[in-house]
Amino acid sequence: HTCKMSSGIIKFSDAGDGTVERPTKVPRLNNSNQVARLPVGANLIEVNGKMCTHEVEHPPGQVGSTLPPPAKEGPPARSFPFALDPFQQTSINILEAGDSVLVAAHTSAGKTVVAEYCFAMALRDKARVIYTSPLKALSNQKYREFAEAFGDVGLMTGDVTINPNASCLVMTTEVLRSMLYRGSEVTREVQLLVYDEVHYLRDKERGVVWEESIILAPKCCRFAFLSATLPNAREFAAWVAKTHGSPCHVVYTDYRPTPLQHYVFPSGGDGLYMVVDEKSNFREDNFQKAVAAVADATEAAKAAALAAGKSGKDKKEKKETGQGEGSDIFKILKMIMDRNYDPVIIFSFSKRECENLALQTSALDLTSEDEKALVDRIFGSATECLSVEDRQLPQIQTLLPMLRRGVGVHHSGLLPLLKEVVEVLFQEGLLKALFATETFSTGLNMPAKTVVFTSVKKYDGGAFRWITSGEYIQMSGRAGRRGLDDKGVVILMLDHRMAPEAARDMVRGSPDKLYSAFQLGYGMLLSLLRLPDGDPEALMAQSFRQFQVEASLPELEKRVAILQSRKDAFTIPGGGGGGGG
Repeated sequence: HTCKMSSGIIKFSDAGDGTVERPTKVPRLNNSNQVARLPVGANLIEVNGKMCTHEVEHPPGQVGSTLPPPAKEGPPARSFPFALDPFQQTSINILEAGDSVLVAAHTSAGKTVVAEYCFAMALRDKARVIYTSPLKALSNQKYREFAEAFGDVGLMTGDVTINPNASCLVMTTEVLRSMLYRGSEVTREVQLLVYDEVHYLRDKERGVVWEESIILAPKCCRFAFLSATLPNAREFAAWVAKTHGSPCHVVYTDYRPTPLQHYVFPSGGDGLYMVVDEKSNFREDNFQKAVAAVADATEAAKAAALAAGKSGKDKKEKKETGQGEGSDIFKILKMIMDRNYDPVIIFSFSKRECENLALQTSALDLTSEDEKALVDRIFGSATECLSVEDRQLPQIQTLLPMLRRGVGVHHSGLLPLLKEVVEVLFQEGLLKALFATETFSTGLNMPAKTVVFTSVKKYDGGAFRWITSGEYIQMSGRAGRRGLDDKGVVILMLDHRMAPEAARDMVRGSPDKLYSAFQLGYGMLLSLLRLPDGDPEALMAQSFRQFQVEASLPELEKRVAILQSRKDAFTIPGGGGGGGG
């Protein structure tokens, strides 16, 4: 069923109905550059010009095929009204073959198709599937989507429990871990676990939850991991294969349905500079012009401050935190609206800054009278369950006028009810500009045409730091709506406080590697004591951290040997021999 060229390329043809046919004769592809970069044992798969990379890791001591499994005979568990991308079709074939798969693809690439197929397989086979996500908001959204599509779906987030005996369950990863420690009957019956946003495993505070639940999952269970792009995806797959004693495949694609253009807006300036085009080419000349514009604006601000008899610092702070039409954010939003680049998500890493920036746009009115009436109706319907006193809360009173103008705010400090209202209004296209914190970039299916970064410095619990290139990629991936936009626009506001090198590394950088954040905690130890075979040492030995440490040993031993040979060869003139020092 499968054809493989000596070059490591497999080519399929699309039947046009979401299925894939395999030709008996495979023409040679002109992909020498991609093949040259392929790791050993990897396959490059093409369907109608779209490509993905496939790799597979087998448990230690087992030898198996390095090819992706062929499509299953007979009708699929679920058909789609569109032709599947190669990474989607390959992932589905792997799941039908009974193996685990890690799907690493950009935001908005279509990873949800794989999760939907897992649900369809479970219902067809009368099995049980659990879908986990890192956020309650994401779990709620996916529950609504899956319940509408499949019916027999339950939700468990800690706050809400709906239909817990359903064949298909949606929950947060913490709820799954708790159920595994309790020895819940549900977890003993599960045959397929879907982990969305599995790159959360590297999160310092919560990453350990993903490792615990993967280790504690039943050995007969298979996994579908959905992740952002990962440079070391194969290492993670090797750990899963070792931990559960079955093959784990990696399906990786750099394909982005909507190409992105990255711009820099110099603070105090009046224009945009394209620094990365839709083909991911970095434009150094434009970047240097943007850096020079920042320097010119800074000098101009200082000169104006001196002329006015004030300190440059006072003037600068006034400008940066100023209100109304003089602020940078007002100018950017006006420019975006004039060019029809809305809707736009403006990311900030502070709840207070989100609200302050939204207030700076008070002079902008972005909605029609009909849209205002619709906002009033949706907002009134959502808040009618509140008491008269609750409706007078400052948050409710200040948010409605903002929403009526087409401007919204989304962060963890909002009342859950208001967050849901903002999400609904944004999905319905009634919000043209949304000021949000980083959590809005995680999983929620709410893309925009444009993404703006007002600041790229965040507090990580210990200190303030620049966001990593991986975080930048994750958030900028919200730009560009598949099927609606021919391109997405990303705008980075650059000021004098940000080193040009940091900005360059951010927009040109590669995705972050997946590192273990495993740590022993008192809660983990107490939970293990409840298990009949709970063993903290065994859990640590099976952790991804231990796996990564063991994998790094050969390289460390090699470095030690090199340093030892240098030490042995070192001589001191007149010292009477080597080996000393």
